[in-house]
Amino acid sequence: MAASPTTRSSSRPNSLLTAGVSTLYGVGPDAEKALEHLGIRTVEDLLWHLPLRYEDFSKIRPLRSLVADQKQTAIAKLGRITQRRTARGQVLTEAELLEEDGRPSMVRASWFGRSFVKQSFPEGQVVRLSGDVRWLGRGLVFSQPKIEPADREAVHTGRIVPVYRLTEGLKDGHLRRWLHTAVEGARGRHGKAVAAPLVPHVPDPLPEGVLARQGLPTIVEALTQVHFPDDPMALFRARRRLAFDELLTLQLATAQRRARWAAEAQAIPLAVDDASLEAWVGELPFSLTGAQRRSLGQIRADLAKSVPMSRLLEGDVGAGKTVIAALAMRIAEASAAQSAFMAPTELLAEQHLATLQALFSGGGPRIAKLTSSVTGAERARILDELATGAAGAVVGTHALLEEGVRFRRLALAVIDEQHRFGVAQRSALREKGVYPHVLLTTATPIPQTLWQTLHRDLDVSILDEMPAGRQEITTEVRTPDALPRIWPWARTRVERGEQAFVVCPRIDPADDPGGAPAGALFDAKESGFDPSAVAMHDELRKGPLQGVRLGLVHGRMPQKERDAVMTRLRDREIDVLVATTVIEVGIDIPNATVVVVLGAERFGLAQLHQLRGRVGRGTMRSYCVLVSPKRDSDRLAAMTERIEDGGRERPLNGFELAKRDLAIRGPGQFLGQEQSGFADQLRVVDLMDIDPRLLDDASAEADRIVAADPELERAEHRGLRAAVDELWRRYGYA
Repeated sequence: MAASPTTRSSSRPNSLLTAGVSTLYGVGPDAEKALEHLGIRTVEDLLWHLPLRYEDFSKIRPLRSLVADQKQTAIAKLGRITQRRTARGQVLTEAELLEEDGRPSMVRASWFGRSFVKQSFPEGQVVRLSGDVRWLGRGLVFSQPKIEPADREAVHTGRIVPVYRLTEGLKDGHLRRWLHTAVEGARGRHGKAVAAPLVPHVPDPLPEGVLARQGLPTIVEALTQVHFPDDPMALFRARRRLAFDELLTLQLATAQRRARWAAEAQAIPLAVDDASLEAWVGELPFSLTGAQRRSLGQIRADLAKSVPMSRLLEGDVGAGKTVIAALAMRIAEASAAQSAFMAPTELLAEQHLATLQALFSGGGPRIAKLTSSVTGAERARILDELATGAAGAVVGTHALLEEGVRFRRLALAVIDEQHRFGVAQRSALREKGVYPHVLLTTATPIPQTLWQTLHRDLDVSILDEMPAGRQEITTEVRTPDALPRIWPWARTRVERGEQAFVVCPRIDPADDPGGAPAGALFDAKESGFDPSAVAMHDELRKGPLQGVRLGLVHGRMPQKERDAVMTRLRDREIDVLVATTVIEVGIDIPNATVVVVLGAERFGLAQLHQLRGRVGRGTMRSYCVLVSPKRDSDRLAAMTERIEDGGRERPLNGFELAKRDLAIRGPGQFLGQEQSGFADQLRVVDLMDIDPRLLDDASAEADRIVAADPELERAEHRGLRAAVDELWRRYGYA
């Protein structure tokens, strides 16, 4: 992984830091190649290869005080050292250990495959040993301990020892020694300095005022202590400093982008009077929830400004995001402006079109549809209507981003399921208008601190209430041996005229189980239960669901073919759809009452919640059956857990499940590939347990710096500007 952008860049690079890693004392050609596999090419890269974890070997005990089954450090004099080959052909080195004063002990040390010990450490030498101690026979033995002379500086033993990410051909002892040389210099056997420390040449990107206000150590001290800490408190202070740098860089980047957007952009103010808005709300066939009214008020206030809105609308499955987007589009139409609604698939675009047309039946913009299937004369007509303003709104897919699509007065862009679109795609739609307002929506609830960290340039509105009448879905966990009872039950539901989903974690039996959804918690081959969509479709068709109209959909099918299958399901030409997670975000099937998720423990909680949301959209009682050999999984237990809320019990909602999913899977897997770029870059900050105080401190400093120096042009901000620039370059964000 590349080094953190937070501090490693400088507008005035130091030649000692940018020199190849081979210039470092002890790094030869083979080591240079191995380090390159880790992305380490320069001395600076090496310094930013931070430890994964630490082993505390700082407490030194006499041999007589050692205990079994613990990691410990001792100082001992080497007694007799022997070597022999085991029955498996390995070299076994064994050393008798004496107390420092030469008295015998009941402790010895042993190493497999490390013949260098006998050559490098003569009998009678006093050494430090750190490692696991266990009983063997009648005495204690240090098993595979780290060893170094007691009169030499502690690197591998007798201290808090860093543990680094390695690659093939690279040993932890070598990497630790090279880093120690870079951080603290190196001395030869007779104590003569052979290499000077290089950390002091690292420029500190933080101005002195920030360091003083936040009580932070310098970057030199932080890097020194994060690699080779003197004590736990020094390590804590060092990691806090580097975490602050990471958060500050992210906060500066997003605050700077937002400041530029606000200063340069002139959006079309979109406004409506209270009476008209209340009349529109009164025309709806349902009442808005309190959360919907709150979110609508926030969006309405944003739209009325000349600063373009950048707002994310988060809401659980069925929370009513589309109606809020529709009202925003109607505000745009009342202001003689156009709006665009972009969905990730053609089928979803058609569903949103039908929903919007129903919501606008009493008034609202004239809506066009533009997808890849719209061609020829019809496409030309729609493009003309958008260019002339005859169409006040358009619903479409990626086709809206094509070069020939032009608008007369695009003022609002709504992007549904925004995590399915990359940043470049969202920017491309934004560029179709003159600084249009942007409303992003997602049914994947994301914890607030995560968004505050990664996307501070977005405001967030949350729909945390469900509309009245939204029924609860009965959720149960079953083991695979229950399937012979589940399939006849599902057939009974279908015979009543209902529809069902069967979800599998893999597409084809030939697929490697390792390619299953991120977050798999068991070995499919060991469990003997490894369902795939293709095999399950065939098995059900020939067996327990023979005669039932089955369909199959998965990610390797072309989008048009997938949409055709989903259309048949919508039109009730398919009774049971066997699928992978491509239905995680899909069209509404009010007649679907059953979803059976096979290999459920191989999905994230957010995915399971979304899959469960495929049913329960009509008036009939609905069921979600999670089938897994891991019935005791904490993840699956969360899907059936109930908590007390206002005097009644309810299941965990999407936001509560999202927090648990983030803790289990980590931010990269939780957010998905498109959203996890910033998260993947963080080396110190723990996004699953962000310190709110540190985040607030970094945010306050970012606001202070951007307010005084928006473009980070002052000399004291040179390092911060380099860090921010590198962050944008790395991910191509504009």
